[in-house]
Amino acid sequence: MSKPVNKTMIGLFVVGAITLVVIAIAVLGSGKLFEKRYKYYMVFEGSVKGLNVGAPVVFRGVKIGSVSAIHMNFNFATKALNVLVYAEFEQAQVETTHIDEATAKLLKEQGQYAMIREFVARGLRAQLEMQSFVTGQLQVALDFYPDKPAVFTGIDKKVQEIPTIPTPLQQLAKKLENLPIDELFNNLNSAVKAITKLAEAPELKESIKDFDLALKDMQTLVRNVDAQVKPLGAGLSDTIRDARKLIKNADNQVASVGTNVNETLGEGRKFIRNLDGSVESIKANVQDTLTTATSALKQAEILIQELSASASQDSSLMYRVDEALGEVAKAARSLRTLTDYLERHPEALLSGKGEPGGK
Repeated sequence: MSKPVNKTMIGLFVVGAITLVVIAIAVLGSGKLFEKRYKYYMVFEGSVKGLNVGAPVVFRGVKIGSVSAIHMNFNFATKALNVLVYAEFEQAQVETTHIDEATAKLLKEQGQYAMIREFVARGLRAQLEMQSFVTGQLQVALDFYPDKPAVFTGIDKKVQEIPTIPTPLQQLAKKLENLPIDELFNNLNSAVKAITKLAEAPELKESIKDFDLALKDMQTLVRNVDAQVKPLGAGLSDTIRDARKLIKNADNQVASVGTNVNETLGEGRKFIRNLDGSVESIKANVQDTLTTATSALKQAEILIQELSASASQDSSLMYRVDEALGEVAKAARSLRTLTDYLERHPEALLSGKGEPGGK
């Protein structure tokens, strides 16, 4: 007979196995199994081909979460069909510093949701981008685009929404959709037909022939002009050399004339200085003569007074004395006039007295 099963050993074996599984999950998953994760959703326009569940969600190249689900949503009221991409963000991917009490309390109560709302207000937007050019896989990229408006759909009221923006390729496709392609092709076709018709016109062929003849005439004219320009250039070179020689000779003449002018000016300055000295000496001599005449006149007056005391008024002596005094007075006036004239016209000592009127 077999031994009865020991239930205690079976229970211990099961508990040990569960413990080992939990430890393995904790070690291999680095504790992510018990980590709190934050759920968001995004609504993308157009196709999301290449985006799969598990695709990374990155912020400027740093992975902060992954795509958890992709759903379709149809709005019967607006007849709009949207693609909802759900993502789960990992906890403690962004460290916060220098926060006040109110913000710290808000982060403690709402955690990462409060931080993401702040980021969205500052311009955080989601966009699809290529994960691998080889496989064509897509990923969700987050970055700040403050110039892009935040458009919320409000489809899922239970999950916080992150606004999205179209990819550059989607923006280009939208612009191409707005272009009148048919009209552009019709205009292009008409232009090609008009060009073909113009190319086959006989007038264009005649114009090409005339243009060819004009080019040949132009070439002949250029050759003739070239033949005329060469001797003209040689003559012009000779003229320029002669002009340079003339300028050099003129420079030499001007230099010699300048030297003579400087010498003449020097002699003139010396003559003026000598003339000034002569005038001053003559002026001094005339001044001495006037002084002497004045002294003689005073002595004559004294003599007259003495004679008046000794002779009568009608005597012949007094008459002669009066005449002598008159001559002395005339001489004094003449000397004074001469002195004034020499002061005003010192050049009269060399050239003589000018004509009446100051000439």
